[in-house]
Amino acid sequence: MIRAAIPALLLVGTVTAMAQPAPAPAPAAPDYSKVEEVSTDLGKGLYAITGSGGNTTVAVGSKGLIVVDTQYAPLYDKLRAKITSISPKPILYVVNTHYHADHTSGNAAFHQNNSGVVLVAHPQVLERMRNPAPRPDGSPGAAVPAEALPTAPYSGNGTTLDVGGQTAQLTHPAPAHTDGDTILIFPGADVISTGDIVSSSTYPNIDVAAGGGIDGMIAGTDFVIAHADANTKIVPGHGHVMNKAEVQTYRDMLKTARDRIAKAKAGGMTEDQVAKAGLLADLDKTWLAPGNPLVVRFPINVYRSVK
Repeated sequence: MIRAAIPALLLVGTVTAMAQPAPAPAPAAPDYSKVEEVSTDLGKGLYAITGSGGNTTVAVGSKGLIVVDTQYAPLYDKLRAKITSISPKPILYVVNTHYHADHTSGNAAFHQNNSGVVLVAHPQVLERMRNPAPRPDGSPGAAVPAEALPTAPYSGNGTTLDVGGQTAQLTHPAPAHTDGDTILIFPGADVISTGDIVSSSTYPNIDVAAGGGIDGMIAGTDFVIAHADANTKIVPGHGHVMNKAEVQTYRDMLKTARDRIAKAKAGGMTEDQVAKAGLLADLDKTWLAPGNPLVVRFPINVYRSVK
């Protein structure tokens, strides 16, 4: 079973404005007409849904549903239909694990089409969506509609949501993938939803411009491992559902990459030299996805964030 409960905190709606760095470039949008939403039954009322963009987690309680991450906006109808096939109960909460569009673009449609739904996230998610950063080419960032913004940013290090017999414990770790990450633990179902702190099949994107860093990624992954056992099902931000052993393998990869690149940086290698040196050649065989520019940039992001 999942270990160590997290104290419940009140939901609040205030946030302090902060300056916005430019986000990392994103891969090209998929052909949404060809996307199929596929659900995996995790047991005890929990489901993972894979479509395009970030994975979605659905928790079914006696009063209604919790939906974690909303994928891309054009997929709303497909995603909502898949959720309805799991349970016709109302969606009470939508939780964003961070601000990236592949996890939040569907927010507006969920807000507009599900009466009373509450959009929950860390305050930094609200801030980064409310004040979009310039694109990598310097052009203005895309405005986020008001309906897509979190309506209940939580204070402190976390909060707890309850939908009747199904509890989600939200924890905000130290900056990892971004500075506004949330990890969700569903103790009654022995499920953890990690957002993009964990990826099951490729190197992760570390959004250094948004406060992310390799040390935080390792610490966040350690948190997931510490709260899991051999039976825990772990829904990563991208890829297949994982077990604890698989997350430990992923964590070992992060630590190996960090140590090699930190040593090279301390020895005077430049960012460009590290990017071309093949320091992670053995890891690339398992973790590199050549068609994804965010994954290809992994050594650079580690270099920029390593202390």
